[in-house]
Amino acid sequence: MNLQMSQINPTNPTSQMNKTQTQTKIKPLLTKSACVLFTSVLGMMAAYADGDDEVMVITRSVAGSAYPVAVMPFAQANKISDNLNLAGLGATHQNLPQHTQSASEILHNLSTWRNQGFGYVVIVRTHSMPSNKTAISYEIVDTNTAQISDKQTQVSDNHPAALAVAYNQISDKIYQAISHQPSDLTGKIAYVEETGTPNNKTSSLKLIDVHGQAIATLYTVNGSILTPTFSPDGSRIAYSVQTKDGLPVIHIQSVNGGQPQVVTPFWGHNLAPSFSPNGDSILFSGSHENNDPNIYRLNFTANRLERLTNLAGAENSPNYLPNGTGFIYTADHGTRSQSLQRYDFGTGKSTQIAARASNPRLSPDGNKLVYVASNRIVIANTQGKTQQSFAVNGTEISASFSPSSTRIVYAQKQGNQSQLMIRSLTSNTARTIATAGIAKDPVWSK
Repeated sequence: MNLQMSQINPTNPTSQMNKTQTQTKIKPLLTKSACVLFTSVLGMMAAYADGDDEVMVITRSVAGSAYPVAVMPFAQANKISDNLNLAGLGATHQNLPQHTQSASEILHNLSTWRNQGFGYVVIVRTHSMPSNKTAISYEIVDTNTAQISDKQTQVSDNHPAALAVAYNQISDKIYQAISHQPSDLTGKIAYVEETGTPNNKTSSLKLIDVHGQAIATLYTVNGSILTPTFSPDGSRIAYSVQTKDGLPVIHIQSVNGGQPQVVTPFWGHNLAPSFSPNGDSILFSGSHENNDPNIYRLNFTANRLERLTNLAGAENSPNYLPNGTGFIYTADHGTRSQSLQRYDFGTGKSTQIAARASNPRLSPDGNKLVYVASNRIVIANTQGKTQQSFAVNGTEISASFSPSSTRIVYAQKQGNQSQLMIRSLTSNTARTIATAGIAKDPVWSK
């Protein structure tokens, strides 16, 4: 069944749809040149992988080395090598075979570097610019192939906060250039923080970085904020808002702040938004027709709303497949038990993935999904075969994958509070991100 909406899009948040209508038109950190292997900022990865024994094997020739990463001695060398060790790569700034700022000199001495187990050298140079700016240049030397690659320069404001961001971004680029995998260095985590009592609570939508450092509070309401989700490019965030005496509606907002826009001003419950891969549509669970929760697709470009499911009972928690061919969702079929379903756009049919599941989310690479079953977080493949699971305290549990799909973030009840946890799926080690109040519904963006 297709429902045409009347000007319902992110630029027209106040439009309404009559419940009885079936067809409605919707329309200086570093002041001197430094030579670093695998760059300083990659070491910041250690801040959220403390104790994580997940070791990246960069090449066969360096896999067995205790120190595949070398840090040329300079002011911050000890901090960089310590961080890289904590990140699981292994690093040292002592007893290096060569001290140089020249890539060509490294190339002339490759056998020595190789014999000591060093696989990559990144040369970093910084210099001051007018208007209190700093230029950071780097290049990667691969000691195994004798190639110099990925020469880039980034300009940053010359104060600690801006330089930290710049080095995070540079580290992310170097990580991807060497590993050919997405990194978890520069993503943002959104979550809901609740304070007060259940009958009189305040909810805030928060943004933090992967190290747990606060970025912004995007929205605050006397009531509930539910199930935030990022757009594919990470520039927008959609979430449901339920005021104390109202029903939940979906907002879309820029991660840079500003006023949110109501995009589902329909009577009933409007929950669990999910952006399409191209960002021009969202899926959500809506109960505006006969108070029966179904999955709807709202297309902002075509200004069109269509119902996709019409099963007995409630359908909830839709998540677009990364390739856009369908989505997963939960359905209770009129019972108290939710099953995990997969919907195919081509056939318009659903198939069951798991018999018991709630709050599912897909990994960015499309190969895994995470859901909750009986107070356990379950990691499974897309056919529903469990790969690992673990128990979690609390009654409102949800989890989200990191950009690399190798970690998850979730909320863990600890005493009277609920804290965010980041867990490696390779080592099963986890660390806590301190938050105030009760933390809920975390989601990780690029």
